[in-house]
Amino acid sequence: MGMIASFFRISSDKLQQLILNPNEATDLVYESEEIGEIELDIDKSWHGIYFLLSGEADLDAPADAHIGRAILGGHELGGDQGYGPLRYFKPNEVHEIYNELKRVAPEELANRFDVNELNRHEIYPMNKRWSENDKEYLIENYDFLLRYYEIAATNNEAMLLFIN
Repeated sequence: MGMIASFFRISSDKLQQLILNPNEATDLVYESEEIGEIELDIDKSWHGIYFLLSGEADLDAPADAHIGRAILGGHELGGDQGYGPLRYFKPNEVHEIYNELKRVAPEELANRFDVNELNRHEIYPMNKRWSENDKEYLIENYDFLLRYYEIAATNNEAMLLFIN
């Protein structure tokens, strides 16, 4: 199946409730019937997008210092979900991240796509098997992510994110 990145727009009030009771966050993302309305799933494109945004391949390097935090940053919430804990951004952080992301148009991200670099750094999920045919997959998912952050910033929403 592999590692898939998911994002969830939530209200500031809901975030405060989840911070006080992290188990409710797990219930929300795994068991809520309304989750489809607030979830963005960028599939396995997360590491490729992260690399094209930040130039960073190392997943253990802190992400909060650069634009890659849009995918791998945030404040931890609760216990390990298999590939780390749920993480969150407050509404003001979502707005800051969106302001950074909107400076990188999908076309610019496409210009950063370099098969040799993706393969050299063994970027997930293709590792050393990236090809030009994979560019559209990354750019399309980046566009979804950009629009998702835009909606959350416009609505003054918080965000949960995790890789499962």
